[in-house]
Amino acid sequence: MDAMLGQYRVTGTIGRGGMGVVHAAEHALLGRRAAIKVLRSELSQSQDAVARFFNEARAAAAIRHPGIVEVYDFGWTPDGEAFLVMEHLEGESLTRRSARTPFRWPAALAIARQIAGALAAAHAKGIVHRDLKPDNVFLVPDPDVPGGERIKLLDFGIAKLAATPSASHSVTRTGAVIGTPTYMAPEQCRGVAVDHRADLYALGCVIYELCCGRPPFAGEGAGDLLAAHIHLPVPAMAKTNAEIPQIVEALVRRLLAKAPIDRLQTADKVILAIDALTSERTPATLSPPAASAATGQVMTGSAMTTLSGSVAMAAQHRRTARLRWSVAAVAALVAAITIAIVTVGARRNDAADAATARPDESREAPARLAAQTPAPPPEPAAPPALVDVVVDSAPSGAEVLLGGAVQGITPFAGLLPRGDRDVELVIRLAGYVDRTILVHPIAPIRERVTLARNPAAAVPRRSTPDRDRSVNPFD
Repeated sequence: MDAMLGQYRVTGTIGRGGMGVVHAAEHALLGRRAAIKVLRSELSQSQDAVARFFNEARAAAAIRHPGIVEVYDFGWTPDGEAFLVMEHLEGESLTRRSARTPFRWPAALAIARQIAGALAAAHAKGIVHRDLKPDNVFLVPDPDVPGGERIKLLDFGIAKLAATPSASHSVTRTGAVIGTPTYMAPEQCRGVAVDHRADLYALGCVIYELCCGRPPFAGEGAGDLLAAHIHLPVPAMAKTNAEIPQIVEALVRRLLAKAPIDRLQTADKVILAIDALTSERTPATLSPPAASAATGQVMTGSAMTTLSGSVAMAAQHRRTARLRWSVAAVAALVAAITIAIVTVGARRNDAADAATARPDESREAPARLAAQTPAPPPEPAAPPALVDVVVDSAPSGAEVLLGGAVQGITPFAGLLPRGDRDVELVIRLAGYVDRTILVHPIAPIRERVTLARNPAAAVPRRSTPDRDRSVNPFD
């Protein structure tokens, strides 16, 4: 084939699919290799299909990130078929790689970190992918990247471009369920408005699948999958793969929280959480949301970066305390042995001199020795790893923020890793001036603040929280 599409000469065919065909091509003057996706003729007659097709070009051009496939051009063939010209990638999809070589959890997190970096760049431009899945992640060789491979995020065809609502109106109609059900967030399954946190849920599904060899939910049809994402709890990863650490499962469960507000809130927070889990210097203490039902809200997840120093300090204190207890125990043991030897020798001397010793002296000697024997020191009680945090405000209903992430609403009760470093909490309520308090998590914390009204801001009506209120068909 020697056809020309724009400035590119078609040199062969890479593959065919339900949407159309992908050709290999090269620039007529520069010789740069490219791949050209051509939409099938019947789909090219559909305004919605073409809008989604060209949406990929607009999204990729707006982001310009090394982890996102670059689109060079788009247009129409002489036969009226829509086409995209993009960079030619040599490698394989994440789906094919995982089927050929199972991932261990460190490698899965390394891939997830790169995906989160690409998502962070897209979200910074107001673009939500909405169809993140292993098929849309391509692995290409890159010696400059740790591990020797770079991910390329593909197919922004159904992405939501916040900057161009008119262009994407037909693609993002309210009530339309768009995406791949296996990886869709609950709010996406319900057909309501979604934001960047839907991509983070999909990333959690991808990590789960890479670690366990299967996605978190499966079903006979799309309806089963949609209902499972909305209502069913996430199956335990350790039941499928016993080598998955609890801290990794806790991260995935945080990403797969049903309510968007309960997830890690940004892709950058995901990167920091992964770095905390994989760093030898920073102990990972991410707790799943379910743990808060019995013990209150644990300030982890989106606030992990702020708390990592406190957690590390608390761990250092525990190691130092254990060392001190060990030294004290050894000293007590040596003292006890010495005392035993002295006591046995004294008893032998007392028995030998019993005939000549005065009666009162023979009776008082053991008493005097016992009185002079020091008692072994008691072992100190281990300090608690977490301290209680209770925060109230007047008026109540204010958000409690840690590291910019909302931890709960006043009156608030939670837990904070023990440490000797001050932690900054922000109390925020619409229409009032923010209050910042410093707490010292070395002992239980009780704080009550009075908020001052902000005369420059009107107090809006309080809205209901971002929660799922649909009916559970599994009950």
